[in-house]
Formats: sequence, structure tokens, C-alpha cells
Amino acid sequence: MNEKKYDLILLLSGGYDSTLLAKLAIDMGAEILCLLFNYKQQHIQELEFATNFCVSNNLDYAITQLSLPISSNLTENKKTYEGVNPHHVPARNLIFLSIAASIAESKGIDTIWYGANYEDRELLFPDCYQEWVYKLNELLAVNGSMKIKIEAPLLGMSKETIKEMAKIFGITNESIFSGYGE
Repeated sequence: MNEKKYDLILLLSGGYDSTLLAKLAIDMGAEILCLLFNYKQQHIQELEFATNFCVSNNLDYAITQLSLPISSNLTENKKTYEGVNPHHVPARNLIFLSIAASIAESKGIDTIWYGANYEDRELLFPDCYQEWVYKLNELLAVNGSMKIKIEAPLLGMSKETIKEMAKIFGITNESIFSGYGE
């Protein structure tokens, strides 16, 4: 029996950004493998919302359990770092996208989406900057047996625009959960 062929891996958190991306990919007719992470975040409800979203939309998903030796405001230790957002988790998206790239290569998937947006830049999340995505794509072009690209389709959009687009897809405050309180 052949393994299912996916068009993209989507990092799904249960918040507005990634939920909107999932709806866009579904409408585009993409076969999606959603990747969810349990990294001992305080706001574990986001994982429940993401799982429920996958089940209700008949999407394949995998939950990756991580025990990160990292202190941050989003994990139990509530540590913050100078010059970045108080919710910054050191290298979180790098870790998540590295795992996604490993899965993508093993399954022959060449595209990974994640929900960075314009306000992530303004709010000082360095692993959501356009140049960070660009540099990571340069690395992934030579990293393995195939070229894998990271895309952040919402990167130029404000949170207001994302929420307005989300309404079109029936995404409401009640259907998402964000540890950032959006």
C-alpha cells in the first residue's frame, strides 16, 4: 500500500493565523499534514483546539511531544529575554520547522507553511521576520536530499486583516485558542 501524498505540512497551533492557513490550504485543494506541538506550553488548550480542528475538518495530523530545556514566558518558568517579545521562546520556530523539514524530507513533501504575520515583526518575534524565513530557505535548499521551502503566507498581513479573512471561513474567537490572548 502506498503512503498518502501530501502537498504541504502546516504547523497548526490552534490560533487565528494557522487556522486561517489551514482553511486556505483546504480551499486550494491541498492535501495537508498538520503538525502540532506539545512543548509543555502553559496554554495547552491551543493543542486541544488544533486537534479538534483537524478532526472536524478530516485532516491528517501528528502531535510532536517535546521536552525543551528552555525557560520562557510561555512555559512554566516565565523567563523573559532582552530585546524580544516577552512571549519569545528561544529558537521555538527553528525547532518546530526543523522537525517539520525532517518529516517533509522523509515523506517527499517540499513545502511547509507556518503562521507568521506582519505584527510578529512589530512585536519582536525574530523567527517570524521575512529575512529569517529567507535565510532558513537558503539553508533548507542545501540541507538534505531535496529542496524544502518554508512559506509564511500571512507574513505581510496585520492581525486585523487576518481576523477579517478568518470571518469569511467561519473562524471565530470561539473556534480558536491563542496563548497570546488574541
